[in-house]
Amino acid sequence: MSICNLKVDRIIIHQIYRKESDNIKPPEKGDQYINFVPSAMADFEHRVIISLGEDSKAIEMQILDQGPDDLPTLIDNCINDSDDDFKESSYKIAYKLAQAQFDKGRGISGGIVVIFTGKQGYPQSEILGVIKAEIHSGYEKYVDPITNQISLNHIEELLLTPNSKLFKTVGFCKKQNTNPNSTDLNDKWSVLIFDNQISQADGKVSAEYFYRKFAGCGYPETSARTTKLFFETTREFIHNLNVSSEQKYELFNALTTYLKVDKSSIIDPNDFAESYFDTDTRDSYKVHLVQNSIPVTAFTKDIEFIESKLKLHKVTFSNNVKLEADPQTFSNDVIIRPYVGEKDNNESGQQWTQIIVKSELIVKK
Repeated sequence: MSICNLKVDRIIIHQIYRKESDNIKPPEKGDQYINFVPSAMADFEHRVIISLGEDSKAIEMQILDQGPDDLPTLIDNCINDSDDDFKESSYKIAYKLAQAQFDKGRGISGGIVVIFTGKQGYPQSEILGVIKAEIHSGYEKYVDPITNQISLNHIEELLLTPNSKLFKTVGFCKKQNTNPNSTDLNDKWSVLIFDNQISQADGKVSAEYFYRKFAGCGYPETSARTTKLFFETTREFIHNLNVSSEQKYELFNALTTYLKVDKSSIIDPNDFAESYFDTDTRDSYKVHLVQNSIPVTAFTKDIEFIESKLKLHKVTFSNNVKLEADPQTFSNDVIIRPYVGEKDNNESGQQWTQIIVKSELIVKK
């Protein structure tokens, strides 16, 4: 899933601090809601969409901790709080984040905790989001109204800028048509988490205090199945493309390399599409994924079910000649391109294939 059509109705902020001693410093409590003008609210909603929307790196996670003091339960209980009650509930959320950071150690900076509620989706349903934004400095353009001279005003505390990666976001999105008798919060809530570190090779470790200790969530157990379906569905799409065999070979090789060689811990279908398909093909590809129940947002990569298929990349020609190698060797050391061969009975050049291997031939006994 992904966030869309977001309408935020209330925002409150608290401040948490870096660990400086053996005793946790309580967060600074905010007791006023943020009253943005319409343009500022629209910009805030846009920033959330960038973090949790379809083209984001957000990952859908599974709720693991469902005890009375865990964040998912707290959110389930406070989503419909009155404004006065929500000030207290939101502070509890900020305190839980401060505690998670404190337990992690001294290496994590403080920052502002932005907590918001609203509606999202079609049809709209409730959402509660938490953004942890680190504070940094910057400059604001200033134009003198008399001289029109352009200068810069220094801003000591700046956050949530468009290019800033110093923030983490979790969105709890209420599902439609939930079973009122279910005691599993996963049946009631979908959870999306964005953290720039999640997309790195060691993202699971780096972001653990946020998604696990604070949010009470973890990577879904179905990641291996989703990865397998992505691999098979993408291969099917490439096979049915109206392009040359050589182009299909390049795309098959790119898919194998993307899954086997790329060190990222996530699969992002949007990134794959933008890297290897033209604009029209990208749209068709995304539709194909959706039709086969594959998410078009980022999800955790787990090649357990397809590892054997990724060990060797095979190419078969019409005369049953076969060429195989590991994906990285294919990518780096094998060149395959079309070649016009001898003329056939119709005096047309036959379609052959030229293969160049960047290595000497070794004949084994």
